[in-house]
Amino acid sequence: MQLTKDADKLVCFMYKSYLEKRKAGINKINALHFELSDIKTFKICSSWSDSDIKVTVAELKRTGLGKTYINGGFSANEQFIIYMENRFKDGLTGVVDFISKLIP
Repeated sequence: MQLTKDADKLVCFMYKSYLEKRKAGINKINALHFELSDIKTFKICSSWSDSDIKVTVAELKRTGLGKTYINGGFSANEQFIIYMENRFKDGLTGVVDFISKLIP
């Protein structure tokens, strides 16, 4: 799967959020749902406009990782989980380590 650098960073933040939600006992369906307001809280998105976020989320949809909503929200799917589980075999530890290298 090929993603732009921005989409790659965003999907990592989403996966981290998903794993944290699951660890907190939130069911899978709700843990895979991201409102625009949720996405805006990710450190990587702090300087992005709403339009930039929506374009990047649309890229995730085009690659088959989920579906988008007109309000800018995103619902990840099983392809998202499979892709990220294969990428970060050690789960939350691996994705947190990766993200820490993205943000100085």
